[in-house]
Amino acid sequence: MKPEYANSFGIRKVSDKEGELLEVTLDIAYKYMENAITFTSKGMETVSTPAADPVASIVMNRQSAISLRNLLIQTLGVE
Repeated sequence: MKPEYANSFGIRKVSDKEGELLEVTLDIAYKYMENAITFTSKGMETVSTPAADPVASIVMNRQSAISLRNLLIQTLGVE
């Protein structure tokens, strides 16, 4: 099933040897519980397991990441 929305976000960063940030990747996914039927000596069981479908990965350089952060702050405000 193709996800219609995203409900999970992760971030990865790449730095050089001196620790200078080179790029940031925003990973976007749809996480859900998947049901599977298993057969054991006790009979049939339904087991729920976590699953995820990747939606997109956005790779940004330092300036793009800062621009996105500033846009989020302007939209959501500061807590």
